[in-house]
Amino acid sequence: MELLGRAVSRSDAAYPRRLLDLPSPPAVIFLVGGWHHTGPHVAVVGARDGTEDGIDVARDLAFRLAREGAAVISGMARGIDAAAHEGALDAGGLSGAVLGTGIDQVYPRSNAALQSRLGRSLGLMSEVPPGAPAARSTFAARNRILAALADAVVVVQGRATSGALITAHEAARLGRPVGAVPWDSREPLAEAPHALIRAGATLVRSAEDVLALVGMAGGVAAFRSDDRDPAREELPDAALTDPESRLYRALRERPLPLDRLAQAASLTAPELGAALLSLELQGLARREPGGFARKTRRR
Repeated sequence: MELLGRAVSRSDAAYPRRLLDLPSPPAVIFLVGGWHHTGPHVAVVGARDGTEDGIDVARDLAFRLAREGAAVISGMARGIDAAAHEGALDAGGLSGAVLGTGIDQVYPRSNAALQSRLGRSLGLMSEVPPGAPAARSTFAARNRILAALADAVVVVQGRATSGALITAHEAARLGRPVGAVPWDSREPLAEAPHALIRAGATLVRSAEDVLALVGMAGGVAAFRSDDRDPAREELPDAALTDPESRLYRALRERPLPLDRLAQAASLTAPELGAALLSLELQGLARREPGGFARKTRRR
């Protein structure tokens, strides 16, 4: 991977043509990776402090979109953005990030491994020159680039002041379709998606809803929020004991610390160990290094 990437001007054939739809496209864009994909690009964005269910929805939505041939793009922030990138990559699909920093920097530092994976996938993009300082304005400005690159934008979660709304509003101004995931009206992070739905955005319950926005209706089996929400997912056919059932409901498809799982499932450490071992033997869970465990994805 080119650590400092390459600078591409508007007159260069490698310049992303979608950016020319912007009123003031960047004169120079800095790229890592090929950014070559002939299928649709879907931006999946949202809150940095997304809830556990929000992160799971973003990850699963991106996973399913990537498996259907869509490239998932986002801003590589913590929370919803990172979950969307990881979901697409875990599906073996393409994902790329538009950064608010130079492409030679990693922010947040916890996303260093993710940034490296993205650089080897669809790629990284920024209008901030390598070595230049980032600012709040550069993070806000990257949202317009994200909107221009996308064939559709989906907002998963966010407050009324969420930066994801900048992406959504710019997408609408450019004529890109906008979708939003509905939540319980009492959830503070439902404010942004609910505001968008009230304003005419498409209510998104599934990857199929998003594929319809980009002209790929019927390309994937429906993924309904009421039967794929991890908090409501039906237990597997295997007969589980009460501790096993509680642990299975607490598990996610991303690794969670064992102490958090014990707290969520109301289990003592010995009970957790026994229940986890049983779920592993049934192929329903997997331990991860460092004291973590995750649910095994059922294809």
